[in-house]
Amino acid sequence: MGAPQRGSFQYEILKLLKEHPEGLDINQIRELLNLGKTQQHLDRRVRELDPFYIIQRVKHGRRTVYVYVGEREGGEWGFGKISKTNRAKIYIRYGYQCQMCGRTVSSDKIRLHIDHKIPVSWGGTNMDENLWTLCSVCNEGKKNYFSSFNPELMKKVMAYSSVHERIARLLKLKFNEWVDCDLIAFVANFNDHQTDWRKRLRELRYLGLEIEFTRKKVEKRTISYYKLTKWVKLPENPSQAARDYEQERAKNKRTIE
Repeated sequence: MGAPQRGSFQYEILKLLKEHPEGLDINQIRELLNLGKTQQHLDRRVRELDPFYIIQRVKHGRRTVYVYVGEREGGEWGFGKISKTNRAKIYIRYGYQCQMCGRTVSSDKIRLHIDHKIPVSWGGTNMDENLWTLCSVCNEGKKNYFSSFNPELMKKVMAYSSVHERIARLLKLKFNEWVDCDLIAFVANFNDHQTDWRKRLRELRYLGLEIEFTRKKVEKRTISYYKLTKWVKLPENPSQAARDYEQERAKNKRTIE
């Protein structure tokens, strides 16, 4: 699919969103397009704009309001570059199961999507390690949640070479708000595939950050959430500082014994 052409539903929706910077919900879009009772899958038409434009989804009670933010850099986000063979491989790798709620195609009759763990707008790629399977509900929920993060700020977060710095800066962006473990794991694993990102969180506490923890049952999964409640300036090399702390603590423990 190419960029929306003049006269198409996608083009008219885009035009309306640009004219209403406060955002519009589906019913408002339908009314302004004078569609009446004509059956059009407008939510799907809005999603078809996503490869080319940043459209935020903002919840207002039960309403989802679509807000135009701007054009994506470099045009289409590259979904079309994921081959059918690669898509099949990702579906098989994850057992045709949603990786957030745990529901499956066979048992729960869900519609499954190939999703970028790290959004392309944050610097994510089409590489296998950045792809997984999500059901329609979780996929839309993830998009809504991720849209609350400024993509330019997230690019800066991802640019840090230190995993401690990336996690700390992510939590700072959502200061005093709960951040789910999946997002923290994504950020931690962005380019060096941490096997124990939870240990990195403990080490950030050693450096003076105060981070709270809770759990919540979501469908078939129990998800961990973390919240930064106190920020301190990090050392120039937080990863080295954390290692030094661990070594000093181990040394003191041996001395006591």
